[in-house]
Amino acid sequence: MDDNQLIATMYGAVGEELRWTAVLDAIKMRLGVASAVFQGLVADKDDLVPYLCRRDTWSTQQAERHDAWANSPLNPRFRRDTEPRGEEEIESDQRSLAFTAADREALRHGLAACGLGPGFWLGCKTAPGEHTTMIFHRHVGDGRDITEADLGFLNQLLPHFRQVSGLLAKMAGYEARLAVADAFMDSTSLALIACDRDLGLQWMNAAAERLIDTLPQIARASGKLRLSAFEAEQVVRETIRGQKGDTCRIAGDQPCEVLHLRVLRRDAADRRRPGNRLALIALCSPGTAPSIDAAEVADLFGLTMAEAMLTTHLVGGMTVKDFAAYRGIAEGTARMQLKSALAKTGVGRQADLVRQVCQSLARL
Repeated sequence: MDDNQLIATMYGAVGEELRWTAVLDAIKMRLGVASAVFQGLVADKDDLVPYLCRRDTWSTQQAERHDAWANSPLNPRFRRDTEPRGEEEIESDQRSLAFTAADREALRHGLAACGLGPGFWLGCKTAPGEHTTMIFHRHVGDGRDITEADLGFLNQLLPHFRQVSGLLAKMAGYEARLAVADAFMDSTSLALIACDRDLGLQWMNAAAERLIDTLPQIARASGKLRLSAFEAEQVVRETIRGQKGDTCRIAGDQPCEVLHLRVLRRDAADRRRPGNRLALIALCSPGTAPSIDAAEVADLFGLTMAEAMLTTHLVGGMTVKDFAAYRGIAEGTARMQLKSALAKTGVGRQADLVRQVCQSLARL
């Protein structure tokens, strides 16, 4: 593989983590070194902490051994003052002005214990307090510093390394935001579905999965949303397409199994399939008891756990008498708990307590 092909494969690995091993193996062979590792690092007070790591085959096999020292705070390279001083750099353990003689001695002994010789690297800043580095280590016993031949190749690699680093940093940011969005979507009690005009399912959150599994008139099969009645399926299709407003009602076998559907947004483009349009849909069934955490109710309303448990069961449709029997306590005790919960929340009736809890949790 010539240098141009090697650089092309590095770009090709940006979105495919598993391809990095082959890329780093090729760079390692090109330089004749023992290891090649790509890392993203972020500053944390006086230290640098890796948030991304790609290794060659040998480094992957030796990961536990290397991480014990070479990729730990014991390594002087992981001090904050060793990050690139400019936008980019080509440096080595022996040339870097960030290291003292004691640091270099620590590096020599520590790296040797990991089966590595001295190191040299490419580095570039990707954001304030963040940078990436591609670091190479000689074989044990090879004490050479970076050579002119090494510098020639690394200078050729540097602009492409900078571009790849920027792309990876952006992808890491996107992935972090997506992870937060996914966590939020799964934590909300609102059932959400993204589907196309033909009811092809693209995504749903955990609340939607639970609701669909509970109700008899709706199901998911072969990647599609299915309704038990043809007429109901037609109504849902027309609602998604905007032909019947934004809401519809789907009856179940029992009155309590009614399903309400609302289109929150329609006609978002599906970039994977041009021409395909998606809609974001919210689902709810008034007859399905909400899932409420008693500990949250206790924290939010200043209730004891006993009062919060009573409140959550009242929200779920139980009577005070039913709750007392369920908990194995006297009905009078349950009524005292209710009286205390009413006083703490500033309402006078059980119905007001239930409404206040539902309204608060719905907004959260």
